[in-house]
Amino acid sequence: MSRLAIDMGGSWLRYELVGEEEACGKRPSRDTELAAFIASMIAEHPQIDAVAVSFAGQVHEGTILSAPNVAVGEREIETFVETRFGIPCRIENDLNCAALAESVYWNERELVALYSGTGLGAGVITEGRILHGFRSLAGEIGHIPYKEAPFACGCGKRDCVELYASGSGIEKWMAHLGCPGRVDLAALRRSGSPRCAEIAGAYADALLFASATAVTLLNPKILVLGGGVVRHNPDLVDQIRKGIGRSALAASCEGLRIEASRIADASLEGAKLLLDTMER
Repeated sequence: MSRLAIDMGGSWLRYELVGEEEACGKRPSRDTELAAFIASMIAEHPQIDAVAVSFAGQVHEGTILSAPNVAVGEREIETFVETRFGIPCRIENDLNCAALAESVYWNERELVALYSGTGLGAGVITEGRILHGFRSLAGEIGHIPYKEAPFACGCGKRDCVELYASGSGIEKWMAHLGCPGRVDLAALRRSGSPRCAEIAGAYADALLFASATAVTLLNPKILVLGGGVVRHNPDLVDQIRKGIGRSALAASCEGLRIEASRIADASLEGAKLLLDTMER
């Protein structure tokens, strides 16, 4: 038998089939409906006996509550899979999955994984467990109030820090200010346009604000920075290290480590860890 792990991110859906048959791949998530993809994979690989999903959105008790950067069809994912195919399924927020994988990698029970990719979010591990909150919304740091923007976040608000410290936010600012090219902080800095270069500076300030907020509120031993924007701009990690002391509560910074993620796809690795905890 084989098990299917899926990472449904804001830009890409990645999957890995592990067990008797092994396979992996990716496709644009905006062109993919999750339930239909799972059904197609089970039809193609009928030996699948468990499914775990890391999902870029708010998830509670097997149900997708909202997804600012991903189109959603079927919301009752666990019920859909278990009822239609008779196999166990678990869906978890992607940053929670990433934090789970990071905690295993760093062997740390008090950790925050703050990822800036298409969106901005955090997963929290405390006493070795995922911190979920009342409706599994703990860690939604991308949607805390920051500064008013001239356009809306995917959640509907106009003052989310995600509008400044994420790939989708950078893209919106580039369109608003008429900055050409793709989302690239280094290119924005070199653009010769003060208003385009300002986007990169505003991004760094917002990421520091999010990092300091996470450290002050959650008091991790390790803050792990990851996601596509951070991965392509590794200098950001040093900027956060240098700036965290003047932005976060001083006592929360004592003994704090700030590290760049070293896992190629932590959310997918976290989904695979979920598979290991499921009864089949």
